[in-house]
Amino acid sequence: MGTGHEHDDTSGDPLGRGMRSTVGRESTTFGFSILVTAAFGLLNATEGSPDVGRVFAFAVGAVASFTMLEAILSRGFRAPMPQHDTHVTAVGTSMNAVSVVGGLAACWLLATVMTHASVWALGPFAAAIVYLLLESVETALGERIAARSGDDGAADVTP
Repeated sequence: MGTGHEHDDTSGDPLGRGMRSTVGRESTTFGFSILVTAAFGLLNATEGSPDVGRVFAFAVGAVASFTMLEAILSRGFRAPMPQHDTHVTAVGTSMNAVSVVGGLAACWLLATVMTHASVWALGPFAAAIVYLLLESVETALGERIAARSGDDGAADVTP
């Protein structure tokens, strides 16, 4: 029984394979990089130029979101984090603008209701949480689209 995505990618153009491999595995990271850069710019525009402490707070806030979600989703770092095939991920992350803008909106909302220095940590934390949640919805949509296209293995993940 086929999954609908068998493809021998061992022949052909090495550059094309390299591009598909890189884009397939880096699209979520690329979206997050855009988000965190834009969130920093947004806070700089709304809060003014940060001092060194606020820059560190921003970095800690952005990283803390991933750490918290990894701890929860891996059941205290005891369970593997499954990965969808790249064709499912590609469909989901093609909607990356939604997760980036959603995360940026979360940061902007905090910046409009807070004037405390802690917004430099809480803004990127909230932005990243919203980004990751929306990115998960996008991946779930990618899975559904692939399944509706006849891909029997759309829900398959690697441990």
